[in-house]
Amino acid sequence: MKHAVLFCLFFFSVGLVNATHVRSADLKIEPLCSGNGLTYRITVLLYLNNGSSSPAGGDAYLNFGDRSGDANGDFEVSTADFLTTPRNDLGENISIATLVTTHTFPDTGTYVISYREGDRSTGILNIFDSEDVDYITFVELVIDANNLCNRIPVLPVPPLDRACTQVAFYHSSGAYDEDGDSLSYELSVPFQSRSLPAQYTSPVDARFYPNIFPIGNEEDTGQPTFDIDPLSGLLTWNAPGRVGEYNIAFKIIEWRKEATTGFYKILSTTVRDMQIVVEPCVNKKPYLIVPLDTCVVAGTLIHKTIFGTDPENHPVKIEVFGQTLDLNVSPATFTPNPGTFVPSAPPAELDYQWQTDCAHIRSQPYQVVLKITDSPPSSSGAKLVRFKIWNIKVIAPPPVLQTAQLDIAKSQGVLTWDTYTCGNPGTIQIWRKVGPSDYEPGSCAIGVPRSIGYNLIGTVPATQLTFTDTNAGLGLSPGARYCYRLVAYFDSPAATPSIVSTELCIGPVQADAPIITHVSVIETDVADGSIQVSWRTPFNINFNQFPKQTYEYEVYRADDFIGETNIIKAGRTADTTFLDQTINTHERVFNYRVVLYAQPPLATEKIPVDTSAVASSERLSVTPDEDFITLAWRDSVPWSNVVQSRPYHRIYRGIDDSNPANMELYDSVNVSLDGYVYVDDNALEDDLEYSYYVLTRGTYGNPAIKLQENASQVVSTYTVSDLKPCTPRVTINSINCQEYLQENNCAQTVFSNTLRWSVKGIDDCRKNIQHYNIYVASQADATFVLVASTPDTVYVDAGLPSFARCYKISAVDKLGTESVLSEASCNDNCPFFMLPNVFTPGAEDGANDTFSANFDAEVVAAPEDVTIRCPRFVEQVNFEVYNRWGEQLYVSSTNNGGSLHIEWNGLDKKGRELSSGVYYYTAAVRFNVADPNKQVKEYRGWIKLIR
Repeated sequence: MKHAVLFCLFFFSVGLVNATHVRSADLKIEPLCSGNGLTYRITVLLYLNNGSSSPAGGDAYLNFGDRSGDANGDFEVSTADFLTTPRNDLGENISIATLVTTHTFPDTGTYVISYREGDRSTGILNIFDSEDVDYITFVELVIDANNLCNRIPVLPVPPLDRACTQVAFYHSSGAYDEDGDSLSYELSVPFQSRSLPAQYTSPVDARFYPNIFPIGNEEDTGQPTFDIDPLSGLLTWNAPGRVGEYNIAFKIIEWRKEATTGFYKILSTTVRDMQIVVEPCVNKKPYLIVPLDTCVVAGTLIHKTIFGTDPENHPVKIEVFGQTLDLNVSPATFTPNPGTFVPSAPPAELDYQWQTDCAHIRSQPYQVVLKITDSPPSSSGAKLVRFKIWNIKVIAPPPVLQTAQLDIAKSQGVLTWDTYTCGNPGTIQIWRKVGPSDYEPGSCAIGVPRSIGYNLIGTVPATQLTFTDTNAGLGLSPGARYCYRLVAYFDSPAATPSIVSTELCIGPVQADAPIITHVSVIETDVADGSIQVSWRTPFNINFNQFPKQTYEYEVYRADDFIGETNIIKAGRTADTTFLDQTINTHERVFNYRVVLYAQPPLATEKIPVDTSAVASSERLSVTPDEDFITLAWRDSVPWSNVVQSRPYHRIYRGIDDSNPANMELYDSVNVSLDGYVYVDDNALEDDLEYSYYVLTRGTYGNPAIKLQENASQVVSTYTVSDLKPCTPRVTINSINCQEYLQENNCAQTVFSNTLRWSVKGIDDCRKNIQHYNIYVASQADATFVLVASTPDTVYVDAGLPSFARCYKISAVDKLGTESVLSEASCNDNCPFFMLPNVFTPGAEDGANDTFSANFDAEVVAAPEDVTIRCPRFVEQVNFEVYNRWGEQLYVSSTNNGGSLHIEWNGLDKKGRELSSGVYYYTAAVRFNVADPNKQVKEYRGWIKLIR
C-alpha cells in the first residue's frame, strides 16, 4: 500500500492461490460512531477466479470521494493488502480476498466510495472485451448532522451465482439495514469508472437466444425478462439463454423518513455488480415451503419450520440470510447450521427460532432470505437454487391506560397509565375523540387510523404517567363526552407507533354554557354569503340564579378555523339560531362562539354568564384532474364528525348549476373508513361545470344533544382538459358620423364606448364563464393591454378623451383558463375640419375679424349633413398663406404654439397688414382617429380678405 497512513490494518495472504481475476466485489461501509462521527471502517470483498494469472490488487485503487489521494482522488492498493481465502462452497476456483481500512471524512457531505481494479474476469458475454474493462464497485454515502452514525445496508448473500439455460433464475442480496431504514431496489449497469458505464448488453438481448428469443422464457410463452422487485429486491431472470458468464448490476437505495418534514431522504446508494454463470443442465429447481409473512408483538417467540423439496429427489441444502441472524440482542437461530445437503424425501427441514424483543421494534419488516440449493449428479449439470423472502414485522405493544376522570370544577380530563412495557420509546402520545369508538386494532395495526376520528392532543416523555387535558386552556366543551387512547412512539430510526391502547371515556361535561351545534353555510358568495349558527340552551345551569326567560345570546365571529383573528360581534338574539349575512363564504372560513346573557333576580341588567365552545364552518376544497375531481373537507368543531352509528357524510352535486337548492344528493362517504375525501370519477365531461357541497354529521357523544348536520360552502370546477372557454362574439356601439356631425358637439370633451358580447351558439368550448377580460389598444394592430375584468356581458368604457379605441375580449372559466382573444372591435372618431372663404379683419362690425376654423354659418357653405361649426378630433394643424406668385406670407403651426382653429388676423409673418385681395392657403391637418388611412388630410383653397 503506497499510502500506508490511511490503512489501520493490513492483511497478508497466507497459502494464496497463485492467480485471480475479479468476478464481482462488495464494499462494506461501517460507521465507527466515535469522535466527530466522520470515521468509517471500509471493507473490500473481492470474489476471484483462481484460474486467472492476474493477482488480487493488481492495478487497483480505492477512492473515498473526498479529493484525498492523488490527483484523481485515488489510493493505490497492492496485492499484499489482501487476505485471500478459498471458497469452494461458492464454486470451483472461487476465492474471497479481503481488505480492511478506516477513513475519516473531512466534513459532512455526499461521498462516492469506490474500489477499482484493472481487469475483469475474461470472457464475460454481455460486456465487450471484458478482460480489458476495469471492474468498479461503489457506494454513494450521505453524511449529515442528522445521521452521523448511520449504518448502510448489509448484503449477506454473495454476489456470485449459477444459473441454468432455459430455467428461470432468482437471486436476492439478502440486504438489510441495521437501523431499520427502508430499502428499495432498481436495475443498473456495470461501470468501468466512477462515471463511465461499461459497454454492456442486457442479458435478455436477442443475441443470447439464437432461434428461441420469441419464446425464451421458462414457460416457452414469450420473450425472456430480466427485472428486480423494487420492494423485496428479488432479482428474476426468466430465463437465461446462451451458456457463459454474465455480469449484471443493481442498486440498493437506503431511505429514511425525516421527522421534521415527513419526507423520505436517500442516505446511501450501493451498486452491486455481480456475476452469473450460466451452464447447460437438465435439472429442475428445488422448492421451498416457507411461513406466510408474519407480524408479532415484541416479546413473542417465533418458532417455525421451513421445508425444502426437489422434484427429482436430489439432495438439498437450505440456507438462511438476513438481519435477524446478526442482531446484537436476541438474534435468531436455525438448525442445521451451517446448512448441509440432506435428502429431500421426506422434505428437508430447517428449524428457525427467534425470541423477539422490544429492541427489535421498527417500522420496516425484517426480511428472512431463504435459499435452497439442489445437488444433482454431474450428468444433470449445474446446481439450481430458489429464493424465498419471509417478512417478519415486530410491532410495539399498546400502552395500558388505567384511568380517565373528569375534573368538573376545572372542566378538565385527567388520565393515568401504567409504566410502558418496553423501556425504549421516545414519547407517549395522547389521542382524543368526542364520543366513543368501537375500534379494535387488527393483528398488525399500529397507531391511530385517521378515519376513526381521533386527534393527537398531546405528547409527553415516555417516563411520564399522567396527562391533564385542558383543551388548550379553553376547558372541555359543555355537553361533550370525551374518549381517550394512548400510543407509544419510537423515535428514528425505528420511527414507528405502537398498537393503540384501549379506550376510556369521561363525561358528558356539565352543560352550563350554550352548546353550539351548527355552523352551516347557507349561501356561498364573495359579498352576500351567509352562515347559520345554532346552539342549545344550557341544561345543567342553575335556572333559579339565571332565569331561562331572560336569556339572550351574543354571537361572535372570527377568521379561520380557530383563534380570535378579526373577532367581531356578529349579532345578538333571544333565539337559539342566528343567520350571519353579507360575508365572504366563497373565499374564507370563519369560527363562531356564543355568549349567554341572563338577568339574575334583583339584578338591574343582563350580565354575561358563560361562553360556548368555538366551532368553525365546514371548508370544502376540490382538486380537478383529467378524468376525476377530488373533494376534501375539514373543520375545527367541539363535536366529532365521525359518528359510528351514522358515519356517512353526504355529497351533493350540481351540473352547470351552483345553486344549492337545485343540487341533488349524489353520493355518501363513510368517513370512519375513508376519511374526509371523496373522488368523483363517474364519466365526467370536459365542457361541464361541476358544483359540490358536503353535508357533515357530528355528535357530542351525548344522547341529550341531537346529531348535528352542517353544510360546507359550494365549490365549482371543471375537469382538467385542453378545452378552453368560448371566445366571445363582441359588438360595439359604433358612432354614426353623419348623425354625430349634425349635432352641436363642440363642447364635448369626455367620451365613452359601450361593448356587448355573448358566447351563445358557439360549440366545442366552455360556456360557463367565471368572468371576462377586456383588453384595449389604440389601433387594431397595436399591442392590447388588460384594463378590466367583469362577470357581466356588457362593459362601458367611460371617461375617454375620444371614441377612438379598439377592444378584444376573452372569457375565463373557474379553473382560471382563458380563452383565445376575440377579433378586434374598434370605434373611431368623426373627424371634421372646414375653413371659410372670406374674412374682414379690422371691420367695425366686429364679425369675421380672423380667418378661423371655428366659423359662422354665414361665411361658409357647409354640407347639408353637417351642423357642427368647429374642428372635431383635430390633433395638429400646419397652416400656410401664399400670394398669387407663390410667396409665403404667413405660417401658423400647432407645433409652435399655433391654434387648432388657426385664428389668422390678416397680418403677414412680419406683422404688416395685407391689403384686400385673394390669397391662397394650405392646411395639413392630423386627426385623432384609429384608422391610419384617415389620420392626415391636406386642405387647399383660396381666401378673400376684405378691409
